[in-house]
Amino acid sequence: MQFSIILPCLNEIRHGYLESILNNLVSQNGEKEIIAVVSASDDGTDRVLEEYASQFAEIQVVRSLARNRAQRLNEGIAISQGEVVLLHHPATLLPEGIALQLIEEVLGSGYQWGAFQHSFDISHWLLRFTSWYSDNVRVKQKGIVYFDHCPFADRQFLATVGNVPDLDIFEDTVLSDRLCRLSQPVIAKGKVTTSARRFQQRGIYRHAMLNQLLKICYHFNIDPQWLNRLYEQKSSINVKY
Repeated sequence: MQFSIILPCLNEIRHGYLESILNNLVSQNGEKEIIAVVSASDDGTDRVLEEYASQFAEIQVVRSLARNRAQRLNEGIAISQGEVVLLHHPATLLPEGIALQLIEEVLGSGYQWGAFQHSFDISHWLLRFTSWYSDNVRVKQKGIVYFDHCPFADRQFLATVGNVPDLDIFEDTVLSDRLCRLSQPVIAKGKVTTSARRFQQRGIYRHAMLNQLLKICYHFNIDPQWLNRLYEQKSSINVKY
Protein backbone atom coordinates (compact mmCIF):
# COMPACT_ATOMS: atom_id res chain seq x y z
CA MET A 1 0.00 0.00 0.00
CA GLN A 2 1.07 3.56 -0.65
CA PHE A 3 0.26 6.01 2.14
CA SER A 4 -0.43 9.73 1.97
CA ILE A 5 0.12 11.42 5.32
CA ILE A 6 -1.49 14.86 5.46
CA LEU A 7 -0.09 17.16 8.15
CA PRO A 8 -2.00 20.47 8.57
CA CYS A 9 0.08 23.20 10.18
CA LEU A 10 -0.50 26.64 11.70
CA ASN A 11 1.92 28.11 14.27
CA GLU A 12 3.03 24.66 15.39
CA ILE A 13 6.30 25.58 17.10
CA ARG A 14 4.42 26.25 20.36
CA HIS A 15 3.77 22.53 20.92
CA GLY A 16 7.43 21.62 20.82
CA TYR A 17 6.24 18.64 18.79
CA LEU A 18 6.79 19.62 15.17
CA GLU A 19 10.33 18.34 14.74
CA SER A 20 9.49 15.18 16.70
CA ILE A 21 6.50 14.60 14.42
CA LEU A 22 8.58 15.06 11.27
CA ASN A 23 11.28 12.71 12.56
CA ASN A 24 8.60 10.21 13.53
CA LEU A 25 6.98 10.36 10.10
CA VAL A 26 10.24 10.01 8.19
CA SER A 27 11.13 6.95 10.28
CA GLN A 28 7.86 5.13 9.53
CA ASN A 29 8.42 1.96 7.53
CA GLY A 30 6.43 1.73 4.30
CA GLU A 31 5.82 3.49 1.00
CA LYS A 32 4.69 6.99 1.88
CA GLU A 33 4.42 10.63 1.00
CA ILE A 34 4.23 13.30 3.68
CA ILE A 35 2.33 16.43 2.66
CA ALA A 36 2.62 19.31 5.13
CA VAL A 37 0.05 22.01 4.35
CA VAL A 38 0.96 25.20 6.20
CA SER A 39 -1.06 28.38 6.49
CA ALA A 40 0.76 31.68 7.10
CA SER A 41 2.43 31.30 10.50
CA ASP A 42 4.17 33.79 12.75
CA ASP A 43 6.58 31.44 14.51
CA GLY A 44 8.77 29.92 11.81
CA THR A 45 6.70 26.76 11.27
CA ASP A 46 7.12 27.10 7.51
CA ARG A 47 10.90 27.40 7.81
CA VAL A 48 11.16 24.21 9.86
CA LEU A 49 9.01 22.35 7.33
CA GLU A 50 11.07 23.60 4.39
CA GLU A 51 14.29 22.59 6.13
CA TYR A 52 13.03 19.03 6.57
CA ALA A 53 11.70 18.92 3.00
CA SER A 54 15.15 19.85 1.73
CA GLN A 55 16.58 16.83 3.55
CA PHE A 56 13.88 14.22 2.95
CA ALA A 57 12.40 13.64 -0.48
CA GLU A 58 9.18 12.16 0.91
CA ILE A 59 8.20 15.47 2.51
CA GLN A 60 6.34 18.02 0.41
CA VAL A 61 5.46 21.45 1.81
CA VAL A 62 2.40 23.28 0.51
CA ARG A 63 1.98 26.92 1.48
CA SER A 64 -1.72 27.53 1.80
CA LEU A 65 -4.28 30.29 2.05
CA ALA A 66 -6.60 27.90 3.88
CA ARG A 67 -8.51 29.50 6.73
CA ASN A 68 -8.98 26.42 8.91
CA ARG A 69 -7.60 22.92 9.50
CA ALA A 70 -10.28 21.21 7.41
CA GLN A 71 -9.30 23.26 4.36
CA ARG A 72 -5.63 22.45 4.91
CA LEU A 73 -6.40 18.75 5.11
CA ASN A 74 -8.50 18.86 1.95
CA GLU A 75 -5.75 20.70 0.05
CA GLY A 76 -3.33 17.97 1.01
CA ILE A 77 -5.77 15.20 0.06
CA ALA A 78 -6.37 16.84 -3.33
CA ILE A 79 -2.71 16.61 -4.38
CA SER A 80 -1.88 13.32 -2.69
CA GLN A 81 -1.44 10.05 -4.57
CA GLY A 82 -1.62 7.26 -2.00
CA GLU A 83 -4.21 4.51 -1.78
CA VAL A 84 -4.57 5.27 1.93
CA VAL A 85 -4.94 8.72 3.48
CA LEU A 86 -3.82 9.40 7.05
CA LEU A 87 -5.14 12.62 8.57
CA HIS A 88 -2.36 13.56 10.96
CA HIS A 89 -2.92 15.74 14.02
CA PRO A 90 -0.22 18.44 14.39
CA ALA A 91 0.34 17.76 18.10
CA THR A 92 0.34 13.95 18.04
CA LEU A 93 3.02 11.30 17.56
CA LEU A 94 2.34 8.03 15.75
CA PRO A 95 3.58 4.69 17.10
CA GLU A 96 7.30 4.66 16.38
CA GLY A 97 8.19 3.04 13.07
CA ILE A 98 5.25 0.63 12.78
CA ALA A 99 2.21 2.89 12.25
CA LEU A 100 1.83 2.21 8.53
CA GLN A 101 2.16 -1.53 9.03
CA LEU A 102 -0.59 -1.40 11.66
CA ILE A 103 -2.84 0.50 9.24
CA GLU A 104 -2.13 -2.05 6.53
CA GLU A 105 -3.20 -4.83 8.89
CA VAL A 106 -6.54 -3.10 9.51
CA LEU A 107 -7.33 -2.21 5.91
CA GLY A 108 -5.96 -5.50 4.62
CA SER A 109 -8.58 -7.25 6.76
CA GLY A 110 -11.37 -5.65 4.76
CA TYR A 111 -12.09 -2.58 6.86
CA GLN A 112 -12.26 0.83 5.18
CA TRP A 113 -11.27 3.26 7.91
CA GLY A 114 -10.00 3.44 11.44
CA ALA A 115 -7.76 5.18 13.96
CA PHE A 116 -5.17 4.55 16.63
CA GLN A 117 -5.59 4.15 20.36
CA HIS A 118 -5.09 7.40 22.25
CA SER A 119 -2.87 8.65 25.07
CA PHE A 120 -1.58 11.96 26.41
CA ASP A 121 2.03 12.84 27.09
CA ILE A 122 1.51 13.53 30.82
CA SER A 123 0.06 11.29 33.51
CA HIS A 124 -3.12 12.47 35.23
CA TRP A 125 -6.16 10.42 36.19
CA LEU A 126 -8.56 12.61 34.22
CA LEU A 127 -6.42 12.49 31.07
CA ARG A 128 -6.06 8.71 31.38
CA PHE A 129 -9.84 8.46 31.74
CA THR A 130 -10.32 10.78 28.75
CA SER A 131 -8.16 8.54 26.56
CA TRP A 132 -9.91 5.39 27.82
CA TYR A 133 -13.33 6.92 27.15
CA SER A 134 -12.23 8.13 23.74
CA ASP A 135 -11.06 4.64 22.71
CA ASN A 136 -13.74 2.48 24.29
CA VAL A 137 -16.87 4.62 24.14
CA ARG A 138 -16.45 7.41 21.63
CA VAL A 139 -14.76 5.33 18.90
CA LYS A 140 -15.89 1.76 19.55
CA GLN A 141 -19.49 2.47 20.54
CA LYS A 142 -20.32 5.81 18.93
CA GLY A 143 -18.00 5.64 15.90
CA ILE A 144 -16.67 9.17 16.49
CA VAL A 145 -12.95 9.62 15.81
CA TYR A 146 -11.23 12.85 16.80
CA PHE A 147 -8.22 13.95 14.77
CA ASP A 148 -5.84 13.36 17.67
CA HIS A 149 -6.41 9.64 17.04
CA CYS A 150 -4.84 10.20 13.59
CA PRO A 151 -7.67 8.62 11.55
CA PHE A 152 -6.90 6.81 8.30
CA ALA A 153 -9.09 5.66 5.42
CA ASP A 154 -9.09 4.16 1.99
CA ARG A 155 -8.86 7.08 -0.42
CA GLN A 156 -11.95 6.19 -2.44
CA PHE A 157 -13.97 5.54 0.70
CA LEU A 158 -13.02 8.96 2.09
CA ALA A 159 -13.91 10.58 -1.24
CA THR A 160 -17.45 9.14 -1.11
CA VAL A 161 -18.28 11.53 1.75
CA GLY A 162 -16.54 14.53 0.19
CA ASN A 163 -13.39 14.30 2.33
CA VAL A 164 -13.22 16.61 5.39
CA PRO A 165 -16.22 18.91 6.08
CA ASP A 166 -15.26 22.58 5.88
CA LEU A 167 -15.92 23.54 9.51
CA ASP A 168 -13.80 25.47 12.02
CA ILE A 169 -14.41 22.90 14.76
CA PHE A 170 -16.02 19.46 15.13
CA GLU A 171 -15.12 18.73 11.53
CA ASP A 172 -13.80 15.38 12.76
CA THR A 173 -17.15 14.61 14.42
CA VAL A 174 -19.14 15.41 11.28
CA LEU A 175 -16.69 13.42 9.15
CA SER A 176 -17.07 10.44 11.49
CA ASP A 177 -20.86 10.65 11.33
CA ARG A 178 -20.75 10.58 7.53
CA LEU A 179 -18.29 7.69 7.37
CA CYS A 180 -20.23 5.71 9.99
CA ARG A 181 -23.28 5.68 7.74
CA LEU A 182 -21.22 3.48 5.45
CA SER A 183 -18.90 1.58 7.81
CA GLN A 184 -17.81 1.53 11.45
CA PRO A 185 -14.21 2.52 12.34
CA VAL A 186 -11.67 0.03 13.63
CA ILE A 187 -9.00 0.82 16.24
CA ALA A 188 -5.51 -0.25 15.23
CA LYS A 189 -3.24 -1.94 17.76
CA GLY A 190 -0.83 0.97 18.15
CA LYS A 191 -1.16 3.97 20.45
CA VAL A 192 -0.61 7.62 19.53
CA THR A 193 0.63 10.23 22.00
CA THR A 194 -0.97 13.69 22.02
CA SER A 195 0.35 16.85 23.64
CA ALA A 196 -1.61 17.85 26.76
CA ARG A 197 -0.26 21.39 26.48
CA ARG A 198 -3.67 23.08 26.41
CA PHE A 199 -4.77 21.17 29.51
CA GLN A 200 -1.59 22.25 31.29
CA GLN A 201 -1.84 25.89 30.21
CA ARG A 202 -5.54 26.35 30.95
CA GLY A 203 -5.78 23.94 33.86
CA ILE A 204 -6.77 20.30 33.39
CA TYR A 205 -10.22 20.55 34.99
CA ARG A 206 -11.03 23.93 33.45
CA HIS A 207 -10.12 22.78 29.95
CA ALA A 208 -12.00 19.51 30.38
CA MET A 209 -15.13 21.47 31.36
CA LEU A 210 -14.71 23.72 28.33
CA ASN A 211 -14.54 20.66 26.08
CA GLN A 212 -17.78 19.32 27.55
CA LEU A 213 -19.50 22.70 27.14
CA LEU A 214 -18.45 22.81 23.49
CA LYS A 215 -19.91 19.35 22.87
CA ILE A 216 -23.23 20.41 24.38
CA CYS A 217 -23.25 23.53 22.19
CA TYR A 218 -22.44 21.42 19.13
CA HIS A 219 -25.50 19.24 19.73
CA PHE A 220 -27.59 22.40 19.92
CA ASN A 221 -26.26 23.41 16.47
CA ILE A 222 -24.43 26.53 17.68
CA ASP A 223 -22.38 28.21 14.92
CA PRO A 224 -19.01 26.35 14.60
CA GLN A 225 -17.13 29.62 14.03
CA TRP A 226 -18.38 30.96 17.35
CA LEU A 227 -17.59 27.66 19.10
CA ASN A 228 -14.07 27.63 17.72
CA ARG A 229 -13.43 31.17 18.95
CA LEU A 230 -14.55 30.04 22.39
CA TYR A 231 -12.26 27.01 22.17
CA GLU A 232 -9.19 28.77 20.83
CA GLN A 233 -9.50 31.92 22.94
CA LYS A 234 -7.43 33.76 20.31
CA SER A 235 -4.66 31.14 20.37
CA SER A 236 -4.80 30.41 16.60
CA ILE A 237 -4.95 26.64 17.08
CA ASN A 238 -7.00 25.69 14.02
CA VAL A 239 -7.90 29.11 12.65
CA LYS A 240 -5.85 32.31 12.51
CA TYR A 241 -7.78 35.21 14.04
